Amino acid sequence: MKYVFTFMVLIVALNCFAQQKAMYTQYMFNTLAINPAYSTLDESLTITALSRHQWVGFKGAPNTQTLSVHSPIGESNTFIGGILVNDQIGEVIRETGGDISLAQRVPIGTDSYFSVGVNAGSSNLGANYSENFKQSPASPGDPVFEDLNGMRVNFGWGAMLFSDKYYVGISAPHFFYRDLGSLAKSANKTAYRPHYILQAGYLIDLNENLKFKPNLLIKYVNGSPTQFDINANFLLNEKVWLGASYRTLDSFDALLSVFLTPDLQVGYSYDFTNTALAKAEKGSHEIAIKFRLPVRGRDHTACYF
Repeated sequence: MKYVFTFMVLIVALNCFAQQKAMYTQYMFNTLAINPAYSTLDESLTITALSRHQWVGFKGAPNTQTLSVHSPIGESNTFIGGILVNDQIGEVIRETGGDISLAQRVPIGTDSYFSVGVNAGSSNLGANYSENFKQSPASPGDPVFEDLNGMRVNFGWGAMLFSDKYYVGISAPHFFYRDLGSLAKSANKTAYRPHYILQAGYLIDLNENLKFKPNLLIKYVNGSPTQFDINANFLLNEKVWLGASYRTLDSFDALLSVFLTPDLQVGYSYDFTNTALAKAEKGSHEIAIKFRLPVRGRDHTACYF
């Protein structure tokens, strides 16, 4: 029964890969990965590295690494960014690639801004089925188990409304995500369905040593249940973020993020899986490091979003 369960989970994971992109527990500290307009919220040159290891203890569990950089361009309201992603599902599928992003913001009133951003990039998708699944002599050359190796192109968009107290954003970072070899084949145009993401947060000063920031993320994919991620974080003495999240259809999460210096932040989160997968794995780990550098002519103050 254990092996049957493992096989069923692997099949579900492989089938869902074409329609599900990686999601992050610490999305509030890694927002460029889900919205190209996010770079306009920070006046500094910001570098963020993240590594997520999902379903620890489960053979072939997914793991994802990202490295992002974003910065304002001079003293303008134009911002540029880039992100590299390595995403592996099981022992079969690996995708490695990157996007660049460009965003523009305009002031709305005296304290708020509205920004829009676009991203574009490419990735290499490989699936080595032959190394893990032996084909039956009765059905040699089964297309289900043929190795895959191809380039994919990606275009996405995002928009945000924000101030130093709140943010609201909507995005589709993989709005057009297609294999180069299938661009002319109408039969493959529905292989991937865009992810639409709505995210929001609000910063509340409870007293001079304590801030409260609730966050919300909603992910919608046509044909799949809508997923909600509800988060609450507390900032203690502008040094330590402590928080917890609930992600529907998935997990309860605990978060800790520490400012080693005002410009160096290290975060960790752990997901307590609340689905049937909890019987076969030991939760998910995520580590994030963020570093900020001043940009000439910009206000290098703390950014809590």
